[in-house]
Amino acid sequence: MNLIVIAFFRPETLVFDTKFGPFKTGKLYMISSGRTTWKGKPAYKFILIAVGGVPFFRINDTLLSIVDENLRPRLYKKIQNEGKYHYWGWISYDQNNGTALYHYGKRVKIPKGSLDPLSLVYVARTLNYDDRKVFRFPYHVDEITETVKIKVIGEERVKTPTGEYDCWIVMPELKSGKNIFGGKGGMKVWIDKKTRVPVKVRVKMIFGSAEGILIKHISR
Repeated sequence: MNLIVIAFFRPETLVFDTKFGPFKTGKLYMISSGRTTWKGKPAYKFILIAVGGVPFFRINDTLLSIVDENLRPRLYKKIQNEGKYHYWGWISYDQNNGTALYHYGKRVKIPKGSLDPLSLVYVARTLNYDDRKVFRFPYHVDEITETVKIKVIGEERVKTPTGEYDCWIVMPELKSGKNIFGGKGGMKVWIDKKTRVPVKVRVKMIFGSAEGILIKHISR
């Protein structure tokens, strides 16, 4: 994987205002630890937190991915609380031997280099969409192995509280139809061409649709 040097290789926090359907609902946080270690080896830790909701339907989701220097996941955790739906679980990826171990003890074969839902978002930020419009990677989650296509579906200038950005509109596409929150339906990310920062996100969740607009970018 040919990675470019961008902000999340240093500690970074992105904060988004979110809407759930027509309602303003809360915040979405994308956090990168910068360089760290995992079991004594160089790594990065990515966290995505979605909090908020509407009356009688609250959302409190956390995704965590620990990846190696090539952004291949080693550990993926998911905690979901959406209304009355609750889920907790983890997957440990053995990239060298091509296996994934689930928190309930099941081990399955996977292609080496398989991405998880959160590492997929960060890998999408490293790609050069001026040279290619479609990229393919092995992908594994929820005991499903498939090929994910990351493709550009358009370009748009996006205005946010942090400024205006010329963006690629990028969509990960899976045959299963699921996105990083487990919802059925597409996920779109507006990535600034200059900084590779996602400035807008639109995603189908298990119940309804959510959209986030960047309001703060902290990088050290």
